Amino acid sequence: MINRSLINGLLLTAVAAQPLAAGAVTPEEHLAWLKDNQAAKPQFIDGDVIKVDKADLIRPFIPVEYQPEVIFDSMEMRIKDAGDLSPPEVYTKATAQFQSAVTLAADGAIENHTAGLPFDPATFQPGSKEDGSRLIWNFSYRWQNDGLRIEEIHWVWVRKGGSHDNHEVMGDAKYKEFYQGGGTFERVLTGPYQRTYFSHRADLADTGYRIDDAFAKGTEFREYTGFTSPFDISGTAFLILRYEDPRKADDSWAYIPSLRRVRRISVEVKSDSLLGTDHTLEDFYCFAGRPLEHDWEYVGVKDILAVARSRNADTVFYGPNGLIPLDDWAVRTTDVVKMTPKRDSHPYSQKFLYIDRQSGECYYANAFDKAGQLWKLWQLSKVWTEDPQYQQGGAKFKAQSTPLGTRMSAFQSINVIDIQNGRGTLVPCRGNSYPDTTLKDVKKVLDVNYLTEGR
Repeated sequence: MINRSLINGLLLTAVAAQPLAAGAVTPEEHLAWLKDNQAAKPQFIDGDVIKVDKADLIRPFIPVEYQPEVIFDSMEMRIKDAGDLSPPEVYTKATAQFQSAVTLAADGAIENHTAGLPFDPATFQPGSKEDGSRLIWNFSYRWQNDGLRIEEIHWVWVRKGGSHDNHEVMGDAKYKEFYQGGGTFERVLTGPYQRTYFSHRADLADTGYRIDDAFAKGTEFREYTGFTSPFDISGTAFLILRYEDPRKADDSWAYIPSLRRVRRISVEVKSDSLLGTDHTLEDFYCFAGRPLEHDWEYVGVKDILAVARSRNADTVFYGPNGLIPLDDWAVRTTDVVKMTPKRDSHPYSQKFLYIDRQSGECYYANAFDKAGQLWKLWQLSKVWTEDPQYQQGGAKFKAQSTPLGTRMSAFQSINVIDIQNGRGTLVPCRGNSYPDTTLKDVKKVLDVNYLTEGR
């Protein structure tokens, strides 16, 4: 197994955290905001455009630590109801058929899950650790079709202040429209991504809700993250194999071009900074780790404003630091869960996730350091697969076909702000799709031998 120090030195250089400014938000203040605004009702209507003079109207629906980022002099937040984001009939049918059999073991592991939504969130009680575990299993087994494929991800390091007008990415007409506002671009990484699910598949009733093949046996999903530029990391790639057994640790590998070999990586690496960005492998989707490596607590229900059904095919960023989506924002009912890592070496002390009650997707998260000080904020934008702009945008970036009727709240971007370092990492995902995959094509990407080939 490749050791953590070597990975850190070659690839995963952590961002040094600077002291927080006075008055920074603590977990207690975050929870106080949630409690004070839990019963808030919108004082705006569909079609309203919220500008800074009306910003107080949205404060009950924007987590307190994110408000200084999204509220600014030239802000323009259009309110637009996202409508019905429920999953397709195959998923709801599997939920109705199998949910009653699902149980939670004493250690928090899920048992007897076949397909569909494992647990009914309407029964969850605030303060319950068991319901916190149930919610994260619901998130893990939300509707995902075959899985997600992204032709081109940009990992954009943005330093607050200054301008990115002269950055090389702005010279390409294909991208210029997406990066408005201010902020200094320090570095832009590029590469593809793919995650494919092999078990608990609501769409595969005829084969026992799983892919019937030795390559898929005992596997929940495989996930590939690759990098094609800039030149100093080109060819670097990561592959994660998540087992169906919730108690079995992932198998994870990295291909490092300078070593010219595929190496196993340890669990600690997945919570380290990914190639110097403000993300970790575990931060994908808000949370992409193993549930049993953390303690969970159900916090409660909260209506928040989120980019749940983007009017754009791809995220358009604006604002004084170029970190905020210029888009439609909808009030969505979310379930809130608190994550507390069990491992002492994990960089976070706590993390809160806001998960849509209907679609199962996460819109917002925050993380606190070991001293209990606010460290990072995540905002995730979604686009609905049934909307015409999604289909048209996919064609522009050569995405594979997502069949109409997939009914996915599609992964458009995940954007993180490092409060302590005055920097952010934008992760727009262009050419994303939820394709009907074939096992033959999947093996070409998600076999460990593929890592040495790069893209």
